[in-house]
Amino acid sequence: MKNSMIALSMLFAASAAWAESASTIRAADLQEQSQLDSAVLATLAPNTQVNVLRRVGAWSEVKTADGKTGWVKMTALKFAPESGAQASGNAKSGGGALGGLLTAGRTSSSATVTTGVKGLTAEDLQNAQADTVELEKLKALAVNSRSAKNFAGNPKLTVNQVEYLEPAGSRKSRSEEQ
Repeated sequence: MKNSMIALSMLFAASAAWAESASTIRAADLQEQSQLDSAVLATLAPNTQVNVLRRVGAWSEVKTADGKTGWVKMTALKFAPESGAQASGNAKSGGGALGGLLTAGRTSSSATVTTGVKGLTAEDLQNAQADTVELEKLKALAVNSRSAKNFAGNPKLTVNQVEYLEPAGSRKSRSEEQ
């Protein structure tokens, strides 16, 4: 038990030492939680340097140079080519064992960053509950036909008639139509 606690502590310390450096690519809200409707703690200017503490889904928890900690959308960040342990260690090896785990399989120093957001599971859908507060917010955004036509009357917009979609399963395939 004692050995596993020591190993866990060492792993935690190693991961903390391997904080990633990044900068904002545009103005970005530093939010209290990793949610769009979370309180905004500050607005970070473009090119603000931050340390990424961890990533969760499409969000990164960051710490600014002045010590503020919060969440930023990952798509608002540009990650430094060499950061954390890599900056002080061997860049080719990724800065030691932890860096090696994170760069395993890479054959060059260039990286492609992708952001994926996990969808809903069957269990998520089964446990879902109506959020009447959010529904009321959506209703407040609705417009009537007259308002929509007035907006569409803007000289820079053109009329484009869009047909309603057929309910799933009721539409014939193109090969059946011909």
